[in-house]
Amino acid sequence: MDETWITLDDFNSTKDIYYTGEGMVIPDESKKLLKHWPKKSMVAVGICWNGMSRAYCVDGSAKVTAAYFIENFLKRMVKEDLPRLYGNQAKNVSIHFDNAKSHVAILTKRWLNEYHPKYIYEAHWMADSPDLPPFDCGINGFLEKILNHRKATTVNGLSRIVEEVCDTFDLAVICRTLDAWKPRVETMLERMGDHVEIK
Repeated sequence: MDETWITLDDFNSTKDIYYTGEGMVIPDESKKLLKHWPKKSMVAVGICWNGMSRAYCVDGSAKVTAAYFIENFLKRMVKEDLPRLYGNQAKNVSIHFDNAKSHVAILTKRWLNEYHPKYIYEAHWMADSPDLPPFDCGINGFLEKILNHRKATTVNGLSRIVEEVCDTFDLAVICRTLDAWKPRVETMLERMGDHVEIK
């Protein structure tokens, strides 16, 4: 599972990302003007071979402490989404997330140890690279592309649309993203940590 920020700028707009290697110049037409602090919502989503969790949206002004993370995201994913996606095999599913403070907090580990002890420990987590987590290198881009064609003018409207899109997200896209993960890791290692997109 992972969290991402979704802003009102992600709706009815375009967003370009341009990767460069050492010594390369970014074309002027690829540069973006900075936006002025648009309204936003934090969205927590889990993906797996059987599909996607519900999207859990939080107003951008909320402080996501360990207790908040457990009550509003983790508990619901473990007790609602995993049984929906895996049935009676839910307890055998390994959970993985990044090293955000609320994820690595002692309170979070205590909750996991009591209610879902099958999780990947920090020592086995991936390096901190946007090319590695499947959500960052795959799902997030597809999600934002879909949202670019939707309209929202308020944070509540933003949250409703994100929840709707995640409820109907294409399983084939998720599976392709997960299938591509191992080759991406191998390519990143070959390139000594450089961006996978750079030829």
